[in-house]
Amino acid sequence: MPVSAEEFRQGMRRLGGAVNIVTAADGDVWAGLTATAVTSLSAEPPRLLACINRQGGTYDIVSRGRTLAVNVLGSAHKDLAMRFAGLSGEPETERFSDGDWETAVTGAPLLRDALVGFDCRVESILDAGSHAIVIGNIEAVRSLSDQVAAPLCYMDGKWATLAPLG
Repeated sequence: MPVSAEEFRQGMRRLGGAVNIVTAADGDVWAGLTATAVTSLSAEPPRLLACINRQGGTYDIVSRGRTLAVNVLGSAHKDLAMRFAGLSGEPETERFSDGDWETAVTGAPLLRDALVGFDCRVESILDAGSHAIVIGNIEAVRSLSDQVAAPLCYMDGKWATLAPLG
């Protein structure tokens, strides 16, 4: 018997993940969303992938503008993560009114105080049902290496962070 969508969702809730804001630009139009489905793909050449819902405005901007930035969030960014997840009530067009944003080399928005920001040009977009797998060639990496901050994580419907075990 196949796994139901609800069984799948409940199982995936137990898979904790780093919280990121994935952003894109098409000219002067910016878009972004909160995502945990982001991972490295290869070191040579430097690439990452992000899974993006095809129903949202961010997917349209990624498709047209062919830019992508992944902003890895620290625990202090919980409210910003909620805003970009659509959980704080602001319309999608107002998401960038909070946070300190700059324009990356590709034109995509980078959060100045993100733990790390990956600026990418879109290599390819693969259809994966309700989502798209976006593969980005990393053009620049901006890291807050002089600051130690706890990463923002999400698991089982709750915000969390990590601490060293020993």
